[in-house]
Amino acid sequence: MKNVYVVRLGDLYYKGRELILTNNYRYKMTDNLNDAILSESFDEMKKRAEEIGGKAYKINLEEVEA
Repeated sequence: MKNVYVVRLGDLYYKGRELILTNNYRYKMTDNLNDAILSESFDEMKKRAEEIGGKAYKINLEEVEA
């Protein structure tokens, strides 16, 4: 079993950030967990969550037989 972390803000998940014309960053969010950024680093996700006002959540990944 492997743990990964995701940033959640309300019903949205962190998808990335992009530079806009005013040399600031805009955060991109998604409502689909499959499109969200997953990270093995809790500290990285916690820092990102604090920047946007969300929370970092742990997701347990495990293999299933098809």
